[in-house]
Amino acid sequence: MVVTTDIAAIFISYLAAYYTRFSGILVPVYKGIPHVGEYLRPLIFVVPIYIYFFRSYNLYHPERNIRRIYELLNTVKAVSAAAVLCMALTFIYRNFEYSRLTLFLAWIFSTFLCVLARYCMIQIEYSIKRHKDRSRVLIVGLNRSSRNLIRWSREHKHYGQDVIGLIAINGGGEQGKHFEGVPIIGTVLDFNRIMETQSIDEVIVADPTLPRETVSTLMMKCEDKLINFKLVADFYGLLTHHVDVEYLSNLPLLGVRDLPLDDPWNQWMKRLFDIFVSLIGLILASPLLFSIAIAIKVFDKGPILYKQKRVGRDEKVFTFYKFTTMRPDAEKKTGPVWAQPHDPRTTGMGRLIRKWNLDELPQLWNVLRGDMSLVGPRPERPHFVEKFRSQIPRYMARHKIKCGITGWAQIHGLRGNTSLEERIKYDIYYMENWTFTMDIEILFITLFAYKNAY
Repeated sequence: MVVTTDIAAIFISYLAAYYTRFSGILVPVYKGIPHVGEYLRPLIFVVPIYIYFFRSYNLYHPERNIRRIYELLNTVKAVSAAAVLCMALTFIYRNFEYSRLTLFLAWIFSTFLCVLARYCMIQIEYSIKRHKDRSRVLIVGLNRSSRNLIRWSREHKHYGQDVIGLIAINGGGEQGKHFEGVPIIGTVLDFNRIMETQSIDEVIVADPTLPRETVSTLMMKCEDKLINFKLVADFYGLLTHHVDVEYLSNLPLLGVRDLPLDDPWNQWMKRLFDIFVSLIGLILASPLLFSIAIAIKVFDKGPILYKQKRVGRDEKVFTFYKFTTMRPDAEKKTGPVWAQPHDPRTTGMGRLIRKWNLDELPQLWNVLRGDMSLVGPRPERPHFVEKFRSQIPRYMARHKIKCGITGWAQIHGLRGNTSLEERIKYDIYYMENWTFTMDIEILFITLFAYKNAY
C-alpha cells in the first residue's frame, strides 16, 4: 500500500511538473511543446530509482517505531537523492533534451507529494494501531529501562504496543506486585510457563546485567515460539568500546577514538554554518526580539535580559544570555536550582516565553560570538558542573565540544528537570556520531520539540 502510494505521488509529480513548465505560467514557451509521453515514458526507470532510495532510507521497514518527523525527513532525503541522480542521468541520455526547469519542478512536487502521502499513511496506520492490531509486550527486568519502556508505550499509543507484564531477574518476592502499574507475573525461571499461558508478541530484556547464557536461552525460546526478541543495550558499556588502537614501537596502546569534531575541517564547517545561521536568525528575528523585550518591560517590569555564567568547551566560562522569565530574587532563598514544572518563580510573561522556547533566542548572539554552537550539549552553571563531575559517569566528556542552543538530548524531551544520566548518554552519542546533516536534522526537529518546555 505504501509503495503504491509512493509510485502514484511520483507519477503525479512529474505530470504536474510537465504541465506547469509548458503551460507558460512560470516562463514563456518559445520552442515547440514536447509531447507529454517524452516525460512519462522514462518513469519506467525513474520510479525504481525512487523506490531504491526509499528502501535505502528504511522507509519500507515494517516496524514504524520512529518519530513522524524523522520519517518525513528521511523521505525528503530519499526523494532528493533520487531526483539528483535522475537529473545527472539526463546529461548522459542525449536522444532527447529534457527541460532542467521541468526536472527541478518534478523534484519540488515529488518532495511535497511524497511527504504528504507518507504523512497521511502514517496517520492512518497510527489510527489503526491506537485501537486494534496491538502488540503484547513482556519485559524482563525491573529497572529504569523497564520504567522508560512502560511510560513510552503509554505515552505513544499510536505505536501499538501494550506492556502486559514484567519478569523479575532474581527471586520471587516481587511476584504479584506491580511496577509502574504493570503486574510482575514471575521470574526468569517461570519463563516457559509464561510463554505457554500468556499470549506474547514480543519480549524485551531490559536488564543488561543478565548473564549471556540466560539471554541466549531466552532468545532461542522466543525464536521457537516465533516471538520477537529484543535486548536493551548497555549504553555506557557500548560507549566504552569506542576506542582506537595506536602503536608506540611494537606496543599497542588503547585510547578513546578521536571525535568527528576533532577534525579541523569539521570544526570549520560547523563554525561557518553557526555564523551564517545565527546572523540570519538575528536579522530575521529582530522584530520578534524587540516585541518580546517590550512585553517583558511592560508586563513584568524587570530586566529584559538574564545574564549568567555557564561552562563551555574545555571548561571555559562565558556569559550566557536569555530573556528574563523569572523574578529577580528567584534563587535568593534556595540557591542554584533547576526550573520545575509550574515553577512559582516564573513570571506571567515568562511562562508564555518558556512554553514556546523563545527565551533561548538571545543565545544566537552567543553563537555568533563563538561561545556556543547552534547544536551541542546544553551548557551548565559552574556550581552544577562541580557537583556533577564527581557524581555522573562521563559527565565532563561533554565539555570536549562547544555547547549548543539545542541538542540531541533536547529533541528527545531530555530537558529541564529530567534524568541527567540519560541526557549524558544522548550528549555523548551526538559527540561520537556527529555529522553535518545530523545538525540540520536536530535544528529542524527543534522547531516541533516542546516536550518538557517550562
